[in-house]
Amino acid sequence: MESASLTHLEFEKVLALISGFAGSHAAKDALHELHPSSDREEIEKRLGELDEWMRLFDEGRQPSVGGIREMRDLLKLLHTGGDVLAGEDFLRTRANIDVAIRLRKSLIEVDVERLPLLRRRLEVIPVLDSISERINGAISERGEVRDTATPALSGIRRDLVKSRMEIERRLGEYLTSGSGDMFQDRFFTIRNDRYVIPVKASYQGLVQGIVHDQSGSGQTVFMEPLEFLPLNNRLARLRGEEREEVARILRALTDLLASNRDDLAMLFEGLVFFDVLQARARFARQYEAHRPEIAPDGLIELRSARHPLIHPGCVPVDLTMNRQGACVIITGPNGGGKTVALKILGINALLMQSGNYVLASATSRLPVFEQILTDIGEAQSIENHLSTFTSHLRRLGEILAAAGPRSIALIDEIGVGTDPNEGAALAQGVLKALLRRGAFALVTSHYESLKSLAFITPGFVNAGMEFDYETFRPTFRFLMGVPGRSNALSVARQFGLPDEVLSVMSACLEGKGGAEERLIAVLERERASAEALRRSWEEKEREVTLRRNELEAGLKKIEQFRKSRRDELVETYEAGLKEKVRELEGVIHSLKMHQAQNDASDLETARNALKSARNTISELDLASRQYVGDETSESVPSGNNSDADMFQKGDTVLWKGIPRPAVLEDFDVTADRAVLECNGIRFVAPLSQISRFGEARLAKSASVSGMVIAARPDVSDRLDLRGCRVEEALEKTEAYLKLASSQRLGRVFLVHGKGTGALQRSMHEFLKRSPWRDKFRFGRYGEGDLGVTVVVFDPLADAEKPITSEESRQIKRKKRRD
Repeated sequence: MESASLTHLEFEKVLALISGFAGSHAAKDALHELHPSSDREEIEKRLGELDEWMRLFDEGRQPSVGGIREMRDLLKLLHTGGDVLAGEDFLRTRANIDVAIRLRKSLIEVDVERLPLLRRRLEVIPVLDSISERINGAISERGEVRDTATPALSGIRRDLVKSRMEIERRLGEYLTSGSGDMFQDRFFTIRNDRYVIPVKASYQGLVQGIVHDQSGSGQTVFMEPLEFLPLNNRLARLRGEEREEVARILRALTDLLASNRDDLAMLFEGLVFFDVLQARARFARQYEAHRPEIAPDGLIELRSARHPLIHPGCVPVDLTMNRQGACVIITGPNGGGKTVALKILGINALLMQSGNYVLASATSRLPVFEQILTDIGEAQSIENHLSTFTSHLRRLGEILAAAGPRSIALIDEIGVGTDPNEGAALAQGVLKALLRRGAFALVTSHYESLKSLAFITPGFVNAGMEFDYETFRPTFRFLMGVPGRSNALSVARQFGLPDEVLSVMSACLEGKGGAEERLIAVLERERASAEALRRSWEEKEREVTLRRNELEAGLKKIEQFRKSRRDELVETYEAGLKEKVRELEGVIHSLKMHQAQNDASDLETARNALKSARNTISELDLASRQYVGDETSESVPSGNNSDADMFQKGDTVLWKGIPRPAVLEDFDVTADRAVLECNGIRFVAPLSQISRFGEARLAKSASVSGMVIAARPDVSDRLDLRGCRVEEALEKTEAYLKLASSQRLGRVFLVHGKGTGALQRSMHEFLKRSPWRDKFRFGRYGEGDLGVTVVVFDPLADAEKPITSEESRQIKRKKRRD
C-alpha cells in the first residue's frame, strides 16, 4: 500500500485514535505501526480474532490485560548480557507474568470451540509461573531484596541488627556518662557509614578517637571514639557481606531471566498482541463499528458509512459500486462533503484490511484491494518546480502506472488547475484508462462534461451531494444516480461575500446552462423530494417498530404478572380450602354431639355454620377453576346465549377475566356488553363470557340420622393439554397438580399427545424439577401409552393388581414415616 495514499487518507491519525484505547506503550507503538494487508486469509484471521474478543465483550467477560509493564529495554539488556538487573526490573518482569496468568485463567474458562483463534494465541504464550514465584520470594514490593531470599542473607542481616543495637546502646551510655560541656548535643549520628558523636572543637583533644567530619561553622567535630572502633569495623564488615550476598542474588535472578529470554520475549509479544486486540475492540465499541463482509473483487457496498475523525457528527454515506458502475463521478457544491465521501470509502477500506471493524452497518461489504491510490489535496512544490497542475499530472501518471483489477483510485477534483475544457478532456482520458485496467474509480469534479459522460457511457455512474434549496445550504447527504450542482452563488452568499460581487456573479450566470442543466436541476429537486419522503417513511417505520417492541414487552410483563398472580391465587385457594375443611370437620363433629344430646337450638346454629362453610368452599372452587382451566368447571356462555335473558341488574356473576365474583350493574344483550363492579372497581366485559354465580354442588345428607358429608370441589382426574403451547401447558399443569394434590386425588392423567414429543419432553423436564419429581410415569397400555403422563399421589390408587391387606399396611406405614 502506498505511503502517499495512507497520508492522504490520514490513516496515521485514525491509528492514533485506536492507540488511545491501548494500555501499554508497546501496544500503542504496535498500533502506530499497523499496516493494511492485501492477503485475504490474513485479513480474515485478524477479523476473526477481533470477533472472538468482541464476543467476550458482549457476554460481559472482558478479560483484563491491564498492568503490562515495559520490557523492551530489559530484553535488550538480557540479549547483550553483562549487566545485573535491579529490583525494579524484576518487578516489571513479575508483573507481566502475573498479567499472563490472569489472562490465561479468564480465557481457559471459555469453551475452546468458541475461541479457537484466541486459544491458539494463548497457547503460544509460555507458562513462566515458576519465575514469578522465584522473583516474589526474593524481591519485595519496594524492589528490595528480601531478608528471606537466602539463609545467608537472613543471618547477615540478623547480625547487622544486633550490632547496630549494641553500638547504639553503648554510644548512648557514653554520651550520658561524659561531661556535658564536652559534647555539642546528646545524640550520635553516622558519617562515612560509621557511628560518630558530636564533640565541641575546643574539647577535641580530650576525646581519643578519629575525626570523620566537622560542621559548617567549625564549632563541632564528629569523632569516632577509639573504644567503638571494633564495633564500627564489625558493622562495616557485615555491610560488605550483605552487599556481596545481595549482588549474588541479583546476579542469579538475572541469569535466570537471561536463560529464559526467548520465553520472556514471547510472553511480552503475546501480551502486547492482546492489548492491541483490546484497543481495537474498544475502538469498535466506542465508534459503533461493525464487522464487514469481505466481498468479491467486483463489489463495494457501504451502508451508513462514517469517518472516524468526524464521529459522531458525520452524515452517513450509502455507496454501491460494481463492474457495471466501476467509476462514480461525484459532483455538487463546494463544502458539500465530496472529499469526505472519498475519504470515507478509503479509510474504511484501510480499516478492514488492517483487521479492524468499519464505521458502517453490519451489512456492508468491501473487497480486498492491492492498492488504494489517492490524489487528494494540493501537492505543489517550489523545490521540485511543480505547480498545482503539474504535480497533479505527475500523480495521475503514478496512479495509472500502479492501477490494476484489484485497485481503486480516489481522485479529488480530477483535471483541475488548467483550462476547464482541457481539464475535462484530461479527466475523461484518465478515467477511461482506469476502467480499461479493471480498476475502480471514485472521483470528484465540477465539470459538466463529466456529468454527461456518466449519463451516456457504460461503466460510469453519477452521484451528487444533496443541496437544500429552501435553506440554500448543503445537507452533506450522498445521493447515488443523480449528479449535483455546484451552486457556487449560494455557497458564496453563505460565506458572506459582498453584494457587489454577488450581483455581478448572478448577472454573469443569468441564462447560462442549457436544457441539460435545467434537467439536472429538476432531477435533483425530484430526487431531494423523494429522499425526504423516504426518510419520513423510515422514521415512521422506526416509530412503529419501537411501539411494537414496547407493546410486546408490555404483553410479556402482563403474562408474567398473570402467571405469578395465578400461582398466588392457587396458593391462597389451597390455604383457604384447608382452613374451611377443618372448620367443616369441626361443625360435623359438633352436629354429631348435638344430635346425641337432642339440642335443637344448638343444632340449628351448627347447621347454619355448616351451610356458610360449604358456600365458602364453593366460591373458592369456582374462582380457582377460572384460572386453572379445569375441564369440569361450569361452561361459559358463548354467542347469543338464551341465559343472557335471565340476567338482572344486581346479580352476582363470574367472568373468566377476574378470579372472584362481581356484581352486574348493567348489560346490553345486543351489544354483548356488561358493566361489572368488583371491590369498588367498575369495568366492562363481554356479556357472552359471563356466567351466573350459583351455589356449588353439594352432596346430599347421607341419612336421616343427621350425619352430614361435606362435598369436595369437583376436580377431574384428567387434564387435556393437546393443542397448548409449551409455556401455556406448563402453567396449567402446575396449577392443576397443586389443586389435585390438595383434593387428595390418588392419581391424575396429563394428556399431551405424542406428536413430535416436544411437549412431552418439556413436561417431564418440568416435573423433574417440581415437588412431584418422584411421582410420575408414562401411561400404560390402555391409559394412552406415551401420549399420557400419569402423576401418582397415592400408590394405592395406581396398583395394577389388588393389594393385600399386608401390602396396604406397609404402604400406609411408609407414608406415615415420609
